[in-house]
Amino acid sequence: MTEPALGIAGVVLLLGLAIGLVVADRVHRPAAVLAAPAQPTAAVETTAPETRYVESRLSLQFPAGDEYPTGSGETNVADWYAFRNSINYTPPAEDKTGKPPDQMLKQLTDVSWSWLIVVAFDRPTQYGRIDVTFIGGELPYYQVTRQNSRYAIIHVQGRIPAGQMDIVTSE
Repeated sequence: MTEPALGIAGVVLLLGLAIGLVVADRVHRPAAVLAAPAQPTAAVETTAPETRYVESRLSLQFPAGDEYPTGSGETNVADWYAFRNSINYTPPAEDKTGKPPDQMLKQLTDVSWSWLIVVAFDRPTQYGRIDVTFIGGELPYYQVTRQNSRYAIIHVQGRIPAGQMDIVTSE
């Protein structure tokens, strides 16, 4: 046989072997697999476990310059996210605002800022309130928009200055 014929024969042999193994596995299951009892499925709980208060705390360090925060001092926090949303508007060149260039730049960059902070609790907690405190400047208007025993979402309308935000649950 020539070299290409040997190469083709080798490929056909390997392909046939692979197909044979797959078919044999489907047709002839090992006796241990056939004799194994069916695995029980987990019973669905009809009653939810009672949720009790678990202290939950998160400290976020906001750096200067509208950068994303870093977290520290986490208690009963599985994960957290801070989403920043900023909308910049540039007026058309034909608009005459009558403002000096330095005020014009402020107008362009301060159209709309907001933050959405999501805190997911490690263990469900039955809390009475969420306190948000800030050290380092004035925190813009904020609101706890959604919350339950597993998570809380805090919306901050405006820029957050450099400083430390503490989010704490209480009974």
